[in-house]
Amino acid sequence: MVVTSGAPAKAGRWRIALLTLFVVVAFLLVRVAVWRPLAVFGEPPSDGFVRVPGVVHIHTTLSDGSGTPEGVIRAARTAGARFVVITDHNNLDAKPFEGYRDEVLVLVGTELSTTAGHILGLGIPDPTYRFSGDALDGLEDIRDLGGFAFAAHPENPREDLRFTGWSQPGAWGLELVNGDSEWRRAGPRLLLNAALYPVNPRFALLGLMNQADASLARWDALLAERDVAGLAGADAHSRIPITKARALRVPSYETLFGLQRNYVLLNGPLTGDFDVDRSAVLEALRRGRLYVGLDGLSPADEFSFVAKAGARKATMGDTVPPLPDLRLKVDGRMPRGSRVALLRDGRPVAEAEGPLDVAASGPGVYRVEVQVPGWNLPWILSNPIYVFDDAARSARHRRAGWPPLPEAPPAVEVIDDFEGETAFQPGADTKSSAGTDTFDDRGGVDGKGVARLQFRLGEPTADHPHVFAALVDWTQRDLSGRRGLVFSIRADGVYRLWVQVRDENPASADEGTEWWFASLKTSGEWRRVAVPFERLRSINPRSDGRLDLDKVRALVFMLDQGAVKPGTHGTIWFDNLGVY
Repeated sequence: MVVTSGAPAKAGRWRIALLTLFVVVAFLLVRVAVWRPLAVFGEPPSDGFVRVPGVVHIHTTLSDGSGTPEGVIRAARTAGARFVVITDHNNLDAKPFEGYRDEVLVLVGTELSTTAGHILGLGIPDPTYRFSGDALDGLEDIRDLGGFAFAAHPENPREDLRFTGWSQPGAWGLELVNGDSEWRRAGPRLLLNAALYPVNPRFALLGLMNQADASLARWDALLAERDVAGLAGADAHSRIPITKARALRVPSYETLFGLQRNYVLLNGPLTGDFDVDRSAVLEALRRGRLYVGLDGLSPADEFSFVAKAGARKATMGDTVPPLPDLRLKVDGRMPRGSRVALLRDGRPVAEAEGPLDVAASGPGVYRVEVQVPGWNLPWILSNPIYVFDDAARSARHRRAGWPPLPEAPPAVEVIDDFEGETAFQPGADTKSSAGTDTFDDRGGVDGKGVARLQFRLGEPTADHPHVFAALVDWTQRDLSGRRGLVFSIRADGVYRLWVQVRDENPASADEGTEWWFASLKTSGEWRRVAVPFERLRSINPRSDGRLDLDKVRALVFMLDQGAVKPGTHGTIWFDNLGVY
């Protein structure tokens, strides 16, 4: 009787299993490596509009991106983007790069970090003052500078990045898709697609994309009240931090710029004249005269969504009256089997495979989503066509307006009328100046006494990082039962300054006081303003969480590098300070 060991047989089975696994993995890797965007079929659109692809929300080395502005522009040209909008954090330092560069229309905005999340500010000049970090201030500044805003990454998993300012006033728009949020929401898919990135970067990034259900639901809720432009934010950094000093420069700007783009609809091609084309592209972004196309999945440059009634024609971002013969038409070149869904007020009203042509079913907000077989992702997200009569259109416009400023309440107690003397004293660091002549006996609202801050903010250095100029009243006060400060203010320019109330906090490193502050913007005319105590906030790491009005230790008007740019100089006048 011969006894044989089972070990060789078991080893053979392992070898077969490993070989099978290797063959399967190799087959899948080859499939991934050779995968290319899906081909499109059908007739090109004949709506008369010119589609211009571009990318919005890009970071460079001027904030936390890995690429220089020059490198970003080269990547945009290589990827076929006709325009790019650089939005570095809290600055517009890339303004010198605006213009036509390497045949790319370069526009510069900013991404503001605020108390309600991040906000993109587009179409604005670089102001001399700093943005305050308050969401209402930020939207107000963007409006006053002639620009427009978009709420950034509203569905970001990180709470400190997620936009929460849904009740903020104005006509701001919404990022429907955000590149940074996509990979943060990918979960376990992140590891798999990171491994596939060297094999096929575009396919790997598509694997990180998610359904936009939450963003679209939020968008539909806003659209029920007012017109809201939607776009895709690349949020391109081309940087994954490894340590504080090291980072991987992936995904590349070029790959990101070819993945998902905004197609603005213009009445004619770009002219090559910067001023003309800048105005046309910005106006299209402001109005939502665009659609979002997932080019990494399939070329999206020949999609059309229009409304027609007789000789009348409108497209995304436009408002048309609910005429009896109004029809909504979706066509263009699409991948085979594409499902076109027409939604009215967020609910599907028609669906077809390929082109769609239906009668409008009454007033409402109409938008389109297109999906392709085998991918649980929106390939196309259109902006709406609004179907409303004049009365409804006017009501929607009013709801998108900025509410009038409330009239400042009268003071119930005067703290300083600046007549003959004042308790406010100038203060500045050694690199800045605050004029010692703080009293002007004729410059007030009534031609009498007024406090004056003549300031020049110095340049910070590594060994002297904090620069400031201020007027300070160190009088200890009990302001219990009061709601806020009220005073008159004017300046020789537009500045932002901090209005501070410092209360007692023994745990604070700032001489036992905690600094509660709000930002205020000046103008050349006298204004009576109120600063409610409830709007004051603290960034003290040892904050006790409350402003103790019975333990006020100082009132301060301050300018620092968080309020205005170093080197800024001017004069601000204050009159009739009180509480209400």
